Amino acid sequence: MAPPLRASLAYPLRGPGSARKLFVGAAVGLFLELIFLGFAYFASEEPAFSIAPLAVFLNLPVVGYAMRVYRAELTSAGEPLPEWEHWQGLVLNGLLTLVIVLVYCMIPIFLLVLGLGLLVKGSVLLFLGMVLIVLGILTGIFALFFLPMGLAHYVVRQRLEAAFHPLILWDGITRVFADYVAAYVLTLASYIVAGLVTALPYLGAIGWPVLGFYLLLAQAQLFGRVCARGA
Repeated sequence: MAPPLRASLAYPLRGPGSARKLFVGAAVGLFLELIFLGFAYFASEEPAFSIAPLAVFLNLPVVGYAMRVYRAELTSAGEPLPEWEHWQGLVLNGLLTLVIVLVYCMIPIFLLVLGLGLLVKGSVLLFLGMVLIVLGILTGIFALFFLPMGLAHYVVRQRLEAAFHPLILWDGITRVFADYVAAYVLTLASYIVAGLVTALPYLGAIGWPVLGFYLLLAQAQLFGRVCARGA
């Protein structure tokens, strides 16, 4: 997995115009964060730098662009970064991808929200809240394990329901199990490191659009090459 990992990390920097394409993606993310900060300040009259990176989850053009990379890797590996064009298609594809991600995350989010609600009440409910939070995290890790293959089936078959067949997805994962698990673990580790960077005051909110976009492209290329053999 080491050579594919190095290739994936180098992928966003490869090809003609890669610096310009990375700059556009980072600029879109930073612009969305600034809008997020503006609305948060208008609502609370306090800066929201600590939660500004959460705006990435609503960055539909960037998500759609990453899915365009994913599709290229699933169908014809070795393609350079695509051009930033057909923005309506990017936004629509980003929205459909977000719908799939939200479906995968519904149960983990429910458990986390319920656990946090019990946690703040304290007393006897404190322990139950902690249990639910742990269950939410574990459920999220398990559910998101199927997400890359689910997205691959959605991209290949161009049907939303194709992303939600656990037995079919598991069959695809078992064909490339070792590489898939390695890619998933490396992806989790990279986002943990990115999360630590994001936690830095002020610098994290500014640096996250660049780092997050870069990691998203590397992840799309890595899982695209792995899932192409299982989808």
